[in-house]
Parts: sequence; structure tokens; C-alpha cells
Amino acid sequence: MNQRQIEAFRLVMLRGSMTAAAEELGTSQPSISRLIAELETATGLTLFVRNGGRIHATDAGSAFYREVERSFVGLEKLENSAREIRQLGSGRLRIVAAPVLALSFLPAVIEQFLAAYPRVIVSLEMRSEGTIQRWVSSAYCDVGFATATPDAFGVTSAELYRLPALCALPAQHPLTARDRIEAGDLRGERLILPSYADDTRSPLDRVLRAAGAGQVPAIETPYGATICALVSRGLGIGIVNPLAAIDTNPKRIVFRPFVPQIMFRGFTLCPQLQQPNPVVQIFLDLVRTMMAGELDGSSGDWHASSPSSRGRKASPLASVETKAR
Repeated sequence: MNQRQIEAFRLVMLRGSMTAAAEELGTSQPSISRLIAELETATGLTLFVRNGGRIHATDAGSAFYREVERSFVGLEKLENSAREIRQLGSGRLRIVAAPVLALSFLPAVIEQFLAAYPRVIVSLEMRSEGTIQRWVSSAYCDVGFATATPDAFGVTSAELYRLPALCALPAQHPLTARDRIEAGDLRGERLILPSYADDTRSPLDRVLRAAGAGQVPAIETPYGATICALVSRGLGIGIVNPLAAIDTNPKRIVFRPFVPQIMFRGFTLCPQLQQPNPVVQIFLDLVRTMMAGELDGSSGDWHASSPSSRGRKASPLASVETKAR
């Protein structure tokens, strides 16, 4: 049994005659007839019977054809896999990210990416800022997403976003009646602030002190998602990156612009000596497109979190003031 015999048999089954199969293979009808006879001898099966000048598959021929089709489907899958590997390199993407991106924005990007490239294997690790820079510098990952200004050797970086801080309030707090929260409004309030590992903490301290709201925070944490979880439980008022507001419960937590503006920044990081990798480039292009879409959706009027519309589902970035883009 050989590949030529199998191809001839498959085409006879698909086209319904040896003549049609011969035309598709660019050969003669007697050649196809000989290949079928050789296949019947090799398998010990009677694959076709003749009836009035036409051929019909026997039960054995139909059963054998089903097995042949399974093999061809397998080959087509291998061909598709090879094509994706040619287009997308190794077909593996290793990502390391700060929590605010790993827990909110990146899962949505990965969802869309895998819808288009389901065979790519994605690894997403959530690590501290220092670890992100070390992993990228040593090429332990393909791409990193950081919220602190990169300074590691062997890393190329680009700014991904620049967003003004939001004030996170328990949903029943009296300050939710305001359209924006000024630093002076937080005098005497229990504050939940980013730790000093975050680039925003020092400028935030200066703003609060100048407004007379420099009280020691009740809770400090480096993670925006944790600040939102604590605020949702009524443990204080937080200052957060707008990305941390994604998928929060509007019945328990409300966001308002914070004045004066404190800017949160995000960066993409890649190993400096990394070989061109289509997987990474395609993913980064999608990241930038989706981030731009979030920013373009901002309205500047904060209607999405106003008391009259509370509970409506909206992108938290729709609350970012237009002038901050």
C-alpha cells in the first residue's frame, strides 16, 4: 500500500468515477484502475463493484474510506499547524505583568488573541516590578507589562498608557454625591493608598499634605485590585489606577476623578536582544489597539459613575477625563 494508491482511491470515492479521478490527478483512467487493483490486493478488500459501466463502493470500501478520511483530516491539521508555526514562530507567548494589568486588562486581550490564534500557548505570570524587569532583561519572558519606570539593562520599553488617578469610594459614602473628589475633601478620612513601591505614592503624599489631608493612611498596599477590594468592604477611601476599576461591583464601589491629577503610567518591556518574533508583535499590536479603544471610549463627563446611572455596566476608563489623554 502506498500514498499514490490511497490518493487514487480517495478521489474515486469523492468524484464518483475513475475517469474524473484520473483527470484531477493528471493521469489516465487505466492508471487509476491499476492503482485501485493494487490497493485491493494490498488490503485484501474488494473496494468497488461494477454495475452497468459504473462503479459503486462496497461496504468494505465505504468503511475503508472513512478511515482514509480520518488520516487526511489529520494531515490537514498538521499542515495548518505548520503554517501557523511559519507565521507565528514557536507558537508560544510568555508574558509577565504587574497585577493591575494581569488581573484586568490583559485577560481581555488574551481572550481576543486566542480567538484568532487558538494554537498559540500563552503563559501569563503576575510578578512585582523588580521581577518583571529582571525576567525581561534575562529574556526569561517574551514581553513584560510594568507600571514603574523601567531602568534595567538589556530592556527596551515603550509607554503604553498615562491615566489620571481615580478616587475609589464605598458606594454609600457621602462623597459619592460629588462629581469629583479634591485632595482637601479627604481630610480626616480613612485612606487606603498605594505603597511606596508605586511611582505615584510620593507625588500623592505631597498633594495630600498640601491640602491638609496628610494623615497616616489606614492601609497601604501595592495592588490596585486590593485597594478596590478593601474600599468595597467600606474600610476606607482609595486612590487607584483606572485599570483596577475594571469588573468592580458598582453596587459596592464608586469611582470619581481625583483632583489635582496624579498620573498612573504603564509600559511594555521586551528583551533588547530578542530575535524578531511574530507572536510578540501581533500580541503587542492587539494590546495597543485595545488600550487605544479603551481610551477613546472616555467621555470626560463621568456619567458612567454618577449617582443617577449607578449600576450600569461601563468601561471604567470611560470615566477618565478627556484632557488627560
